Amino acid sequence: MKIGESKYNSRADLPRISIVTPSFNQGELVEETIRSILLQDYPNLQYIVIDGGSSDNSVEIIKKYATRIDYWVSEKDRGQSHAINKGIARCTGEIFNWINSDDLLMPGALWAVAEAWNHKPDCIVAGGTELFNEAGTFEVVEAKGQTLTNFVRFWEAQDFGWCQQSTFIPLKELRAIGGVREDLHFVMDYHMMVKLLMRGLPVSYLHRTLSRFRFHAVSKTVALKEDFRLQRVPALRSIENLPVAVEDWEWDAEQARRFVDVARHAWRQGGYGRAVRLFGRGLETNAAGAISETWRRLTEMLRRRMTSPVCRSEHGESLL
Repeated sequence: MKIGESKYNSRADLPRISIVTPSFNQGELVEETIRSILLQDYPNLQYIVIDGGSSDNSVEIIKKYATRIDYWVSEKDRGQSHAINKGIARCTGEIFNWINSDDLLMPGALWAVAEAWNHKPDCIVAGGTELFNEAGTFEVVEAKGQTLTNFVRFWEAQDFGWCQQSTFIPLKELRAIGGVREDLHFVMDYHMMVKLLMRGLPVSYLHRTLSRFRFHAVSKTVALKEDFRLQRVPALRSIENLPVAVEDWEWDAEQARRFVDVARHAWRQGGYGRAVRLFGRGLETNAAGAISETWRRLTEMLRRRMTSPVCRSEHGESLL
C-alpha cells in the first residue's frame, strides 16, 4: 500500500500533479530521474519530458518509457527555462513542479504532497532535499523560513532552507506570473518563488525529504557556479513593486561581496587575470562591501590555519 493510499477511495479524491522534466544530453542520468517519478505509482500524475534535441542516447531512453509519459518531445529550444515553460503550457494539474534530468524524487513524495495539499489547498508545499554526489549524501536541507523577506534580503536570512526540487506550487498561480523568466538561466526558480510569495501564497512545510539534488561535474550548479552567484541580485533588483525594502547601497554591497567571492574562486582555479578583474568590479560596485568580504574571507582562512593540526606543535602551540 502506498503512502496515504488508504485515505483515498478513487483517483478523483487526489489532486492532479503535473511534473515536467527538462533534459538535454544527460542520457547517463535521465533514466534514473524518469524511474523515480514513474515509480511513485501516483494515480493522478501527469508526466511531461521536454528534451532540447539531445545528441546522446537520451531519446532512446525516453522512448523506453513513452507509454507511461503523457507527453514528450525532443527538439531544439532556448534553454532550460524555455523547456520548463513549454512543459507548463501542456500541464493540466493543480500542482506543479519540475524535476531536472539529473535529480530524483524520493519514494512516496507525491503521496505526501497530495496529502498536504488536500489538508491546505492552493498553497506551496515544501519539503526537505538530500544533496548528493558520487560519494553519497553530504547534506540534507530542511524546508523552513520561506518568507518573502528571507528570499529578498537573503544575506540576513535566519533559519532559511529551500530547494526547488522539493517545492510544489499551484499551477494556476505559476501561470498568473507568466511561468518562469526565460532570460534567467540560473535563478529562474528563485525569481519565481519571490513572485509567488508576493501574491501572498502560504507555505505548507513537510518534515520529510521529497527529492534528491545531484551535484556532478557538468551540472549547472557546479560547472557554472560563478554565474549563479552573480545573477541573483540583478534578478531580484529588476522586480517591480517589491514590497520588501532594500536600499540601492544594500544591493550594491551584496553584489560587491559576490564579485569578491567569485574572484576568489577564479584565483583558486588559476584564473588570476579574471580574478583581478572581478575584484576590481567589486570595488567599483561598492568598495565597502568588497573590502568587508575580503576581510571576512582572510579572517576565516587564518582561523582555519591556526586551528589546523598541521599548524600546531605536539604541545598544542601555534607554529604560525
